[in-house]
Amino acid sequence: MKKYLYLILCSIFINVSFSLDEEIIVTSSLGGATLAEIDSPIFVIKGEDINYSGTTSLGGNLKYLLGVNSSDFGAAVGQPIIRGMSGTRVRILSNGKLVRDVSGLGSDHLNDVDLNDIQQVEVVRGPSSLLYSNGTMGGIINIVDQTIASKDFEGNDFNIGLEAQSVNSGTSGSFSYKGNINDVNLTYALKEIHFESYDVPMNSIIHEGSPEAEENLKNSDYATLSHKLGTSIVRDWGYFGFSVADIENTYGIAFHEEEEPAPGAPVEEHDDRIQVDTSSTNLTIEGASNNISALDKLSYFLQINDYDFTEGHIGGEHNGESTTFTNESYEIGMKFDIGDQTSGNRQNVTLNLSEEDVSITPSDANEDPFMRPTESQMLSIGYFICRELDVMDVDFGVRMDRVSRDGSIKTGNTVALHDVSETDLSAALTMGWNLANNLGLTLGVSSVARAPSELELFMNGTHLAAGRDEFGNQNLESERSNNVDFSISYENDGYFVNTSLYTNSVDNYIYLLDSGQSNRAEANKVDYDYVQADANFHGYELEIGRSFIFNNSELLVSYGRDQVVGTFSDGGNVPRITPVKDVYRLAISQDNVTYDFKISDVQREDDLGFGETVTKGFTMVDFDLRRSISIGNEEELILSIFGRNLLDAKARSHTSYVKDEVPMPGRNFGIKLNFNF
Repeated sequence: MKKYLYLILCSIFINVSFSLDEEIIVTSSLGGATLAEIDSPIFVIKGEDINYSGTTSLGGNLKYLLGVNSSDFGAAVGQPIIRGMSGTRVRILSNGKLVRDVSGLGSDHLNDVDLNDIQQVEVVRGPSSLLYSNGTMGGIINIVDQTIASKDFEGNDFNIGLEAQSVNSGTSGSFSYKGNINDVNLTYALKEIHFESYDVPMNSIIHEGSPEAEENLKNSDYATLSHKLGTSIVRDWGYFGFSVADIENTYGIAFHEEEEPAPGAPVEEHDDRIQVDTSSTNLTIEGASNNISALDKLSYFLQINDYDFTEGHIGGEHNGESTTFTNESYEIGMKFDIGDQTSGNRQNVTLNLSEEDVSITPSDANEDPFMRPTESQMLSIGYFICRELDVMDVDFGVRMDRVSRDGSIKTGNTVALHDVSETDLSAALTMGWNLANNLGLTLGVSSVARAPSELELFMNGTHLAAGRDEFGNQNLESERSNNVDFSISYENDGYFVNTSLYTNSVDNYIYLLDSGQSNRAEANKVDYDYVQADANFHGYELEIGRSFIFNNSELLVSYGRDQVVGTFSDGGNVPRITPVKDVYRLAISQDNVTYDFKISDVQREDDLGFGETVTKGFTMVDFDLRRSISIGNEEELILSIFGRNLLDAKARSHTSYVKDEVPMPGRNFGIKLNFNF
């Protein structure tokens, strides 16, 4: 990496003040707006709903949110999809800072996030999320914790958690601490997970020539160990702190295709195992200073990340062969709160400069790298303003992004160097009207650009787990999303209605296309090329429901539905678009007990893109039961019992490349104990 003095501004600083019994406060890059004041389509999932529920992937935690889905590649990997967008179009953030793993380089790569001891998860749908991060054509998902506390802790809080699941004979344990010692805030969180290969519904997996169906999905195991340690001091002038976090994961790839089968021939599985091992270390320094000269506040951070991802064969004729993905990066950021920062008037300027080095190399030193080392630099400057007027609220943001990627492609004995640079301007305008105390309208208009990723530009070889050869294109241009989003919210006497309608025209949409050849890398694998074409996405989200109050109990009944349609301008469907989803919910809270039943009815998908096959619909029924038991003056035991896929439905994700070979898990029961003291 080149040595610079980096001044960077965080495109998003999200600091959180959170209480289970109080209003959730979200502070965005718009200069301190509360959740109610942010006019973008946003979800907030409470930390307790994740900390006290069954352990699953990031996408698995979000699958019931309207407009949000998950692309499954086995137990560990469930990448989020927002309004038909996935990969690098959906930004994963940790405390407002970009998570720099390699999940965007393949659907078999898990999101490197730690969901242990978090405060909340924030989901912003649509390209208007440029107000929070760059290149967010689909949206953002921000995981918020208090590892670096911006406010002093009161007292000392400990939590010990134990969990068991039936479908995978899985166990997990966690520990966390938050406290203040001599005016210094300290945090520590640890979690260890061991899941075996999961059971599948009867007759979900039947191989040609085998009289019996498999009851367990081979190589769908998952294990992880995560630590995060943080400290901070808070004074009248602001706060300052740092954190260190590391995550290690090991999981199996449940299916891989070694050879391209002959037309009409059955797909064969192999005895060898493909195992993925990841390791990441993250160092973060951040702080804020109040009332500096003309500034209301100056926020800043430095983040250094080292990430490794290795997928390789264990056993079989290819034993020991592996591919390693690496990502080394660092970034420094600053946010300047300027002007009048009183309620309804917020204004800030952001500056962001980052650098990352990415490569994909085989274990055999005699083989050419599948993607030669690529160095990327990004400069981002943004201006954001929020005004509360008499008749409406107005949020406006504009961002300039300069992305430069230096890579190379080897063809035969010749190495061609490429310097691909893009300078893009993005803007978003959101207007909100409160026509009455119970009726609100929101209109968002945005034009957001995303530069091609390293993989889309310079990939030149075999993607092992996907069983295909992938080839980038150095002539790809930036995508541009032109989006219009209209939302209505109504609430009165316990009734509520929330609906969003959107249309998203994407110029130069980038996707993988089967070339119909198999001779550029390995003759037994299908060649896929990164190509681009104009595409159009449109859809809606609708939720209606009512809450009832009975003495000391509350009953919530709701129904939701979402749909997205993606088509190319010159005809045909965009591949791997999420099917129509209906969500039914019944929730009861009484004293210290909560019951939550959810039904997700996913429809059959037969509007197919090139190379896709029909995916049958399915109905997923889940429940959660949680009880809080006081066992002392301050000690508390939280008992959680959960069930997933109660009907043991044979479910497959249409958005998954391996949906036919990797069904979702079967019926699962679990129990989790959390002791707070």
